[in-house]
Amino acid sequence: MLIGEKKIERPLRWGMIGGGRTANVGPKHRRGSLYDNTAFKLVCGAFDVDPERNVDFGTNLGVDKDRLYPDYKTNDRRRSQARRRQIYTTSL
Repeated sequence: MLIGEKKIERPLRWGMIGGGRTANVGPKHRRGSLYDNTAFKLVCGAFDVDPERNVDFGTNLGVDKDRLYPDYKTNDRRRSQARRRQIYTTSL
């Protein structure tokens, strides 16, 4: 723990729309959320409109390939099943 007061036992599972390699704000969201690695775990995303860049970028971040979605609609559809998949938050 770097800045967190207390490490939570079960980090919030987090998905991201946008914020890929060419984005300006995406890295800031990730740094802020993952800074002390206690509150959030990035588990899915639609990072880029280009499918190859999306998969390349997402796998470099450690997201499972089957959790990298081609667009926000697919991401939202999967998020609607969040209770079962345990995704609690999404950033844009």
